[in-house]
Amino acid sequence: MNYKLIKLFRLSLIILVMLVQVFPQTRRDPRCVAMAGAYGAVSRGLFAVDYNPANLAFSNEYNSYRLWGGFNFSFSNNFISIKRYKEYNGQDFEAKGGKLKRKFISEIPERGWRIFTDTHFAIPYLNYSSGNKAFTSDIIMIGDIGLPKGLVRFIFEGNPYKKGDNYLDMDFNEEFLMMGQYAYSFAIPFKNFSLGFTLKYLQGFGYFGLNPDSSNGYIQTFFKTDKNYIIGEGKYLFQQSLGGRGFGLDIGIASNEIDGYRFGASLTNLFGKIYWQKKTLVSRLMGGNEILPWNGDFYLYEFKINEARFDKFFKNIPYDEIFPGEGKTIHDTTGFIVRYPSLVRFSLSKWISEDALFATDFVAGFEDRLYSFGAWKWCMGIEIVRSKEFPIRFGVAFGGKDNRELTFGSGYHKGFIHFDWAFGVSNGLWFSTAKGFNFSIAAYTTGKRKD
Repeated sequence: MNYKLIKLFRLSLIILVMLVQVFPQTRRDPRCVAMAGAYGAVSRGLFAVDYNPANLAFSNEYNSYRLWGGFNFSFSNNFISIKRYKEYNGQDFEAKGGKLKRKFISEIPERGWRIFTDTHFAIPYLNYSSGNKAFTSDIIMIGDIGLPKGLVRFIFEGNPYKKGDNYLDMDFNEEFLMMGQYAYSFAIPFKNFSLGFTLKYLQGFGYFGLNPDSSNGYIQTFFKTDKNYIIGEGKYLFQQSLGGRGFGLDIGIASNEIDGYRFGASLTNLFGKIYWQKKTLVSRLMGGNEILPWNGDFYLYEFKINEARFDKFFKNIPYDEIFPGEGKTIHDTTGFIVRYPSLVRFSLSKWISEDALFATDFVAGFEDRLYSFGAWKWCMGIEIVRSKEFPIRFGVAFGGKDNRELTFGSGYHKGFIHFDWAFGVSNGLWFSTAKGFNFSIAAYTTGKRKD
């Protein structure tokens, strides 16, 4: 086969994956999505992995689970909804003294305009649990891209001049992550509670992004007698790699059922890190240096605005002296680290009737990156099992990255064959105001518990 065609195929594959990832918990299943993430106390079998591995110790209607196929996808942004699109699309932003434009800019979040995607594939057959042990394997892809609020303001209203409002933040935060997560989980039962542990191997397939610790910028405008110019500077370090590996640890504790109540707490992705620039089977097959931009090297771009004002332009001062900028590739084989953020979860479930289960979780992330969020999230869900063949689930959540979520789902359970699905809207509680959606399907089989 022609070598150029092979390189073109490799590059097309990378671009395809990146397009899918134009960004909550990364490992999900339809029951979890339908209950809006209120899952820490009710998850069972292999579905307890990433939520609370201690749940593997509890006896259940089914002794074993094998997942034959699963797909989960979420897409959201923090600004555009159907309602907002109708409000601004085709309107004259300059009418009435720019009243509509000022309203538009005031509604842009402080973090700027962000787009999040999160895709999760469960590898068929290689997700299995039996008794108090489970082995799971998943492909996870996460993306977080956007524009800083300062740049959006600059596009729509130019450089500001009002005192106290003359600083434009130009901090870009862009990340794409593709990885495999392979985990072995087990639980240890005690008299009144159980402990659970998950040991994870994280295989990095690809990372593309700006280093958040080395990328920042700003533009500032001065309109005074002694200061009448624009200044600014920026530094952005783009990193990439097609090979990485790391490890993570989950720890969970869960109580036995007490008068219909069950309590749990877990810490997910403790010590989770991925060390990039490591040779793996995938990186050897893909040939990263040949298909990545800049031959796989890092790229550093720096700019500066040196007191840009009209008299400099009339004096024919060279443009590159006023706006100097330079980009260069950096060959760095020492590697870099991407933290796989941790989550803490407190869970409670209660049978409110013989065929209705209520669950609630409080979840918090320790940093605002990838699927994590630096805030609390409150999840509530209900599962109605009046018909065991057709369970009905719905939930609502507040806080976290998606702010508000409304979800629902169902399934078809016939003998040992199970099929579940779920759909939800995020960043809003109705279709017209929502700014994203979640979708999840899964097919799995179960083994009856031996009494």
